[in-house]
Amino acid sequence: MPFSSYLCIFNSPQSMKKFFRIILLIINLFAAAALILSTLAGSIEPSRCVAISILSYAYVIFLLANIVFIIIWLCLSRWEFLISVAAIVARLSFIPLFFQIGGNIEKTPGDDVLRIMTFNCHSFTGRDYDNPTPRDTNALSFLALLNEEDPDVICLQEFYTSRHVKLADSLANRGYSYRYGIHKETISQCILFSRYPIVNKDPMDTKSKFYADIDMHGTPVRICGVHLDSYQLDSNDFESFENLSHAKTDSTTHRLLKKFTETTRCHEQEWKEELLPLIQQTTTPFILTGDFNDTPASYIYQQATTLLCDPYIEQGRGFGTTYHGPYPAFRIDYILHTPDIEALSYKRISTPISDHCPIVVDLRIPSNQ
Repeated sequence: MPFSSYLCIFNSPQSMKKFFRIILLIINLFAAAALILSTLAGSIEPSRCVAISILSYAYVIFLLANIVFIIIWLCLSRWEFLISVAAIVARLSFIPLFFQIGGNIEKTPGDDVLRIMTFNCHSFTGRDYDNPTPRDTNALSFLALLNEEDPDVICLQEFYTSRHVKLADSLANRGYSYRYGIHKETISQCILFSRYPIVNKDPMDTKSKFYADIDMHGTPVRICGVHLDSYQLDSNDFESFENLSHAKTDSTTHRLLKKFTETTRCHEQEWKEELLPLIQQTTTPFILTGDFNDTPASYIYQQATTLLCDPYIEQGRGFGTTYHGPYPAFRIDYILHTPDIEALSYKRISTPISDHCPIVVDLRIPSNQ
């Protein structure tokens, strides 16, 4: 059949419409399949199939793409909208991990209530990577934030001790008489400040994880602070995100994918070798808090929430995004707790102090008396 005969197929408007519908359908099927695959990271270890773990970071993008396809097919009055509807409904349980309606953000008083904050301070350099704000200014803003929120326990990552604003001394003056964490000169990857006595403590490794037991009116509570392995993204990587959004790849894109591959496998190792054994051996109320550097669709979050509860699911409100770097925005900071603890409130605070949002949660701790 001559090539000119193939071209004749597109001479008819109806044939053209049919052709573009077929192309649209193929893309829609890929988007629906990608949405389903992006939700499987929790049950497939990164060491077995790292591609699924990488897809989990794009769950929200695939969700939005399928919503767009539903709108397009409905506008065309076509049944194909059911493809994306089916994909979304099949994994409907993932939407509350990213967006919540209702919930409580108000402080809950009570002697059995522990108010805890987690915050990646980003060394108090602010949100703008190219034009960082003075650390002393942000440190003072952080102290003002503490005055307003008044947590009992503060878990901080990338904590910077300013030469001019003596944060540790200022926190001690505010009643945080007890502290524990990993120190490296003026920066601590992970540190805890508490108004309750610390009766036991242990570094889980030399840089980014520890646990400490506090005595809350005679009830021991174990708090594990973590700053899981970072992806070490730079300006070239953020540019690669933009290229991927336009279906472009280059050498920097391959480097970005390598970083994701190595880090997701490292998170799997951190979970299996350190965090999981700690949770299983702890017999007191347990709280896991910090910067996971992973989304709710990831392997480590999905595994952790088989044993622990997420206060955002119980009391969250609106979008749960906690990271606001150049690109993209994710929920990667968490406070998780054992089922014997009750979540009473959840508050995500938007602030220019850091590229992360602090989280403040009120938890009712069961008494052992």
